[in-house]
Amino acid sequence: MSVKETVNDFIQGVKAGKYEVVASTVGNFSGQPEFTFTVNVTKDFELLERLKEELNELWEKRQRLDKFMSKNVFADLSHEERYAMLRQREGMTDYMAALYKRIELIKERMK
Repeated sequence: MSVKETVNDFIQGVKAGKYEVVASTVGNFSGQPEFTFTVNVTKDFELLERLKEELNELWEKRQRLDKFMSKNVFADLSHEERYAMLRQREGMTDYMAALYKRIELIKERMK
């Protein structure tokens, strides 16, 4: 990665809330400006990434459940088993909605 790309990546990371600049210095090295930054990866960014991953994993699981429920095997299950699976799907959908809301709230806080 070139210096320009590295700097642009850093600037975008700061703007997105990925990095928090906790210290900086400006100096001169062989007549060229030299900048040093100390950064922390923000807790909100780390949490946001974990929640996105959890949401994606849950979405994939619900997709697999939906696929199973669309097959004849599902129709052959007892009423109680079908009902339990439908409730499982509803629970997954509610959980996904809660994760999505948390993600949106964190994004708002990071602006």
